[in-house]
Formats: sequence, structure tokens, C-alpha cells
Amino acid sequence: MVQINVSQVKEVVSNLVIKANYYASSDIKECIANSAKTDKHAMARMVSQIIVENYNVAAINQQPICQDTGMAVFFVNIGQEVHIAGGGLTDAINEGVSEGYTRGYMRASVVKDPVDRKNTGDNTPAVIHYNIVPGDKLEIIAAPKGFGSENMSMLRMLTPSLGLQGIEDFIVEVVRTAGSNSCPPVVVGVGVGGTMEKAAIMAKQSLLRPIGSTHEDAAWKEVEKRVLERINALGIGPGGRGGDLTAMGVHITAYPTHIGGMPVCVDLGCHVTRYSKATLDGETVNYESRAISPNPDEVAPPVAGKKLTLPLNEADIADLKAGDIVLLNGPVYTMRDAGHKRLIEMIERGEELPFDFEGQIVYYAGPCPAKPGQVIGSVGPTTAGRMDKFSPALIENGLKLMLGKGERSEEVRQSIIKHKGVFFVAIGGVAAYMARCVKAVDLVAFEDLGTEAIRCLTVEDLPAIVAIDKDGNKAE
Repeated sequence: MVQINVSQVKEVVSNLVIKANYYASSDIKECIANSAKTDKHAMARMVSQIIVENYNVAAINQQPICQDTGMAVFFVNIGQEVHIAGGGLTDAINEGVSEGYTRGYMRASVVKDPVDRKNTGDNTPAVIHYNIVPGDKLEIIAAPKGFGSENMSMLRMLTPSLGLQGIEDFIVEVVRTAGSNSCPPVVVGVGVGGTMEKAAIMAKQSLLRPIGSTHEDAAWKEVEKRVLERINALGIGPGGRGGDLTAMGVHITAYPTHIGGMPVCVDLGCHVTRYSKATLDGETVNYESRAISPNPDEVAPPVAGKKLTLPLNEADIADLKAGDIVLLNGPVYTMRDAGHKRLIEMIERGEELPFDFEGQIVYYAGPCPAKPGQVIGSVGPTTAGRMDKFSPALIENGLKLMLGKGERSEEVRQSIIKHKGVFFVAIGGVAAYMARCVKAVDLVAFEDLGTEAIRCLTVEDLPAIVAIDKDGNKAE
């Protein structure tokens, strides 16, 4: 019997969540670096170059690749000959998550209750999947999951009559529906069979396979290849700006199922799909690494765009056309879901708002904490569509310039047309790269919301694209 103390588990988990969030996997980087050289679309090559540079910046500066450092997900394989001593294993894992996210200056993104949504403050509790296996070792895999891609994942209980064609069509449908919201290029994890929850867990586990690996079953290997070709033919491309590489891999896990059903779950992993692993034997710890070796010389060319000085006036706005690349300079105000909700409540009560909306831009972002000596932690855009419920009322009240990622509803587009606003997009998941553009930070309102507080960032040459112009035209 091998004895492993919980104190060692806590230390290992703390290290794993930091490694997973600071270091991109080398297989993913290699795939996107190839896109940066070979994609037929100039915009796709530019976006891929920036993604690769962001990986290097994060690793060199020891900071998160993306501001969404994920909900901590673990797959834990416990050998039957292992005894956990000194406390509970689940408690040790959660204590390691708390310590790692605090020590690593990573964002606290977990709320205690799905409805009242009070932040737990340390990114606990984790989601832990246990498996009892033969042997005398404890294997811990950390796979922190950001919710830009998680929100676009889907599960469907297909009928057996739909067959393989139904499975393939559903996988492609999920990626098409996600568009740019999932921060492509994506990894497509698929679970087929079992029960509802079994399919979901298999889909999540499928994301752990290295890019370039193939299914051991020849038939499923062909399905993966065929579906990957269909997905990349969609042309969504890196960052959702068009291109040849929409998905890096389709990874399918299948399991026996009931005669009356065919559960299928598709779990999308963004271009920051995270992975770190450690094996404990009671004496030593073996860390398995897929982490990149950062290359400081692997730098994207400077973004060439129209310089804009904020706040913008009507003439500035009128001059912007869908598809324009711009470099933002001056104040931008960070705000996410909770901040939007509070602003709407203040408007409804007729209260004075925390800043003057005229000509200002709201940046849908929640930064990581700043390390000592940093102006700000990693900070990139979150999914704009979650703000669609609030945006028309804010646009009506003068806040008509917005910066985020992903698509907007038709209602928001019509509000933009009516009030002559603009929606800009930035590349999702390149938060270390974007943080370098921030020169100063001031707290404006709602400090109790933590990362969701309203902050004023003074930015210099922050790159963005006009996604919807004042006439409602959309960038292709």
C-alpha cells in the first residue's frame, strides 16, 4: 500500500493550475504557428501570429495566457493500492486550487450559487472526476476550462435512426453556431453513447488528447478526419475572422449505450485549451509536460491600423467602416455582466451614473490581478452576446461604443443603427498580448464585484476591428 499525504497533493495541484494557465501546449502552438505561415487569408495569418506571440509573452512573463483562467477541472485516477493520508482528497485539491490561483495572480471566476452569483474569491470549488484504477499511483490531470468555449458546447439526445450522419451533422452544427464566440481555432471534443452525463464527461476528456493524435479505431478515425475537413471548410478561421483553420482536431470517444438512444455531446476547447498532469507514487512527483518552450523572437508584425483617440466624436464614428482595423488610444471602461446589470438598475432608479457615457467605449473584459510591478494582469475580451440583454438600454442612454468578441443580436445591431454607434471586436484569448497596451488603471465603480468591477484603462494602440459600423454593416 502506497501512502500519499494530502499536503503533497495540495502542492502538486497548485503547481498544475499555474502551469496549465501560463504555458500553452506545444502541439497547439505548432498547429497555429503553421497556420500563421500557410493560411491563404492574410487576416488569418495575422491573427495566428498574434496568438502565437501571446503564448510566448505569457510564458516569458509568467502570467496567464487568457484572462479567463477557467473553472478548475480535474481528472483524477486513483490506484487501488493508494491510501490518501492526512485528510480528504477533495479538500486537498480545492485547497491547492485556492493556493495556486492566488499565488499565480489568476482570476477568480467562480460564483458560489448560479443564481445569486456571489464570487467565491479563490476560484473554488473545482469540478473533479474520480476514477479508480489498478496500481499504486495517483494521477492528477488539470484541465481548467474557460467559459467562452464552454458556453458554446452542446449536448443532444439523438435518436438511433439518425445514425452516423446525424452525429457528424450535429458536430458541425455546434462549431458553426459557435462561430467566433468559442475563440477558434478550437479543439472539438465529442462523447457518443452512454447516458447524458457519460457523453458529457467523455467529450470533456476527449479534449485532453494531443493535436495530431488519431482514434485507435479505424472507423472512428475516418469520422474524425471527415468531420474535421467539414469544419475547416466553414471558413470561420482564427479568431473568427475567416481562414482555413477553424478546428485543430476532432477527438471522439464512444461508449455502449441504450437501444433507445444515442446521446452526443460536443465540448469545444478554445485555442488556449489547457492541460497539465502529474503522477504521484508516495515518494516522487513526475510532471508530464506538453508545455511550449517560449521563443522571444517569435513576434507578430506590428498591427497596422487607423489610430483613434478616445473618446470619439460623431465625425470619428461616421468615418469608421465595417472591417476597418483600428488602434485605440485613451480611456476604455471595462464592464461585464454584473456591471451591466447594476448600471441598468441605476438608470431605472434615476441615479447618477459612475461615468459620462458620451463618446466613451465599454470593453467587455474582466482582468486578472496584477502582479507586483505590472499595470494590469492579463486582460482580453469576453463574449459580447451575453451583454445583448442590456446593450439596447445603455445605447439609448449614450453608451454606444462597445468592444468585445463574438456576435451581436439583431436587436443590438438595430440599436447601433438608430443611435449611430459602433461595435468593435478584439481577438479573444490573447490577454497577455493585450495587457501590454494598458498603461494605467483606475477603479471607477462596484469594487465589490472583483474582476467585474468597472475600471478605466488608459490604453495605447489597442488593436481592434470594426465589426458593426454605424449603418449596421457587418465585417465579413
